[in-house]
Amino acid sequence: MAVLAVLLERGYNVAVPEVDRGDDLYVVHDRSGLLYRVQVKSATGKGKKRVSGAFNISLDQLRTPRQPDLNYVLVLMHPDGRREFLVISRSELEYLWEFQGVGHLTDHGRRIVLHISFSQHGVECNGISLDKYRDNWSLWPKVVH
Repeated sequence: MAVLAVLLERGYNVAVPEVDRGDDLYVVHDRSGLLYRVQVKSATGKGKKRVSGAFNISLDQLRTPRQPDLNYVLVLMHPDGRREFLVISRSELEYLWEFQGVGHLTDHGRRIVLHISFSQHGVECNGISLDKYRDNWSLWPKVVH
């Protein structure tokens, strides 16, 4: 719901599918008709100065391009109630997995787990910076109606 609220505030029409087949939200830019598919993953953060959480992602979903392609919004819930958002396209996350070593396999090779840590100095997973995805809503610039 936090992601839905951010997207509505930015001026987009957001729908939640009746049947969950991998897409959590459909985001529509009403004027242009552009449609975006969004998968939301959340984790409860642990820690104080550096808060970390584990995000589970289907490897099959990560490796399957679609039209329009999928975008992930990873939401970390801090112990104090604040939320952190990472916004990343499926293709960028797949690249980070395949070529940068972000995450590790679990569930007999069907899922990857991303252990992501957040601090005021940066966001990291397996020593790789994810700063450019932190609170980066540029895919959905504010719409003026």
